[in-house]
Amino acid sequence: MWRALIVLFAMSALVGCASPSTTNMIGTARAPLSAEQVTVYLQDPPCFEAIALLTATSDASFTFSEQAQMDAVLRRLREAAARVGANGVLLKRTGEQRDNSVYVGTGVRNYGGNVGFGINIGKSFGLMDKTAEGVAIWVSENCD
Repeated sequence: MWRALIVLFAMSALVGCASPSTTNMIGTARAPLSAEQVTVYLQDPPCFEAIALLTATSDASFTFSEQAQMDAVLRRLREAAARVGANGVLLKRTGEQRDNSVYVGTGVRNYGGNVGFGINIGKSFGLMDKTAEGVAIWVSENCD
């Protein structure tokens, strides 16, 4: 029984480690900001410095409408940009990908006085996640 519980907790930890956003540094990070201070740009602002390449998905956002999924993606881009001190995200591309969610379930059954414990691991197919790629940028008010 203990072995099964340890496996369950280990699998839960692994599943929980999937990140809905990635950051690849291409410039110098600045002091972190709050996500509310990050503006999303659809076109290049006049003066900016690139800090990092960002990707984000709506995976594990527990949203179902297309707009709610896109809102989750943009929120994750702003959060990732804020962590590297960017005050802007230059949105480069949006799209969709098949949902790769993994689920872990447990069950206990009574077999005529004997108790059985099982772990079910599987993947969810057929759902689509929103995706986005952008550049974390520092937008300067003064062009030098």
